[in-house]
Amino acid sequence: MASINSRKSLFILSLIAMLSMTLALQAQGDRDSSIIASRGAVLSAPRIDIVLDKDNIIGTNKLSIGFMLDNEWKRWRDVPTLTGLARNTSSKLIRIFDWKSTSPDPCNYWNETAKTGQFDWEELDILVRKIFQIGAEPLFCLGGFTSGQPRIPSGMGINPNTSLPYTASFAAYAQEWVKHFKQVKLPVRFYEIINEPFAYFGWTADYAKLQNYVDLWNTVARAMRAQGSDILLSHDFITARRVLDYWIQYGDDVDFLDLHKYDCSSIGETSDSEMFKRAETSRFITGSSTYGVEDARNKWFNSRGKLLPVISSETNFDSTWSNGSDPSIQKMVGAVWIALVLRTGVLKGLDYNIYFQFASSKTYNVAKPSGGFGFGMVNLDDNRPWYPYYVNEWFGSNIDVGDSILYSNSSSEDVRSLAWQHRDKLNVLLISKTNGARSVYLRGIEGLINVHFIDSTISFVTPQRQYRVMNATDALVTKGYTVALLQIKS
Repeated sequence: MASINSRKSLFILSLIAMLSMTLALQAQGDRDSSIIASRGAVLSAPRIDIVLDKDNIIGTNKLSIGFMLDNEWKRWRDVPTLTGLARNTSSKLIRIFDWKSTSPDPCNYWNETAKTGQFDWEELDILVRKIFQIGAEPLFCLGGFTSGQPRIPSGMGINPNTSLPYTASFAAYAQEWVKHFKQVKLPVRFYEIINEPFAYFGWTADYAKLQNYVDLWNTVARAMRAQGSDILLSHDFITARRVLDYWIQYGDDVDFLDLHKYDCSSIGETSDSEMFKRAETSRFITGSSTYGVEDARNKWFNSRGKLLPVISSETNFDSTWSNGSDPSIQKMVGAVWIALVLRTGVLKGLDYNIYFQFASSKTYNVAKPSGGFGFGMVNLDDNRPWYPYYVNEWFGSNIDVGDSILYSNSSSEDVRSLAWQHRDKLNVLLISKTNGARSVYLRGIEGLINVHFIDSTISFVTPQRQYRVMNATDALVTKGYTVALLQIKS
């Protein structure tokens, strides 16, 4: 009797084990179905070959990522979940304003007659220390110009002849920043003088106003450098053709070339395919009004003898804001766009790309006419990422300055690739620019591949990153817009 009962127990246990395995395989199949399809789906999707040559080094990476902290700076600083998300991106540069009503402005009041101010640095110092703690450093943008008025400390006067602050006053104010951080031993290096100065002198650069700005910038830069010789100064319109040409004649040295990259300025301005084209060309390649990254760097080098780093200090899909942001920013089209920007940045020698901005509130912004979620890559309502965050996280945490860029080539314009060696892993970034299915085959590698991906099969409202392991001989079947990071241990 005991033997019969034992055999029955073993039989029941075997059935349970088989059922559990079947359910697990079915669940795994459900999770993987969006990117590794059945044989029928593979046969029906157009084939694309990605050829890799891990022995062919075509360049060296210079690019690091970063983000902008705007009105969310204090919450980011004080909420561990948000600072943890930032740390996971391995961001290296964090940009901050001083001139908005919501900005961390340490100057409570400026005395124009005495050219001194009343400062309280406590809140700002806490923020700066937090930035250094996550392995990044700050870039402070001092002053702005909007609605025909300079954005400067309360009490500071405006020169009626230029409509800019008096140069001596603004120089003394900016010098206080360098002096303070030197006193508290915080190694703050990066500064911009006036955000988007084209709002003052115009997109096509009125030369009389441009000269006023150059005079202001030169005076401020000299005062700041007198206080600290290791600081790095620039402004975000220096790569405009008329501005750079003029600056080389009349401006003091900048320490980095700086630009803003938004590829449209109104919702629905152009098609997805045009936006993807702009992601890879606008501000990277010389156009009618701006120098591309390489041309701007070479022009400065040929004129001043210095090879400067290039920073995109604001980057996002669309700049529209007055009636709300573009809903495409957090969708997969926005994720594909930023992936293309980062890929192109690597290939064009960009040094930093700063995403505008780290976080925004969905419920606050969705009530605006556009129905967008703000500019953030993280939702402040629940402190959870949107799709562009995952692209920045995968990139920032898996590529270092100095990593070797390896040869890769796609047989179709529908899918872009970027391959590099990072420590003991071969990494391949795949970007599907089409909403249709594609069967992607990798050539030149073998073994098991870890696949991290996001795609259009999961709504951007509740975004999720997905994962599976595949064999290098399998087809990677994308269903719609897709960003995938493939990793193979060397």
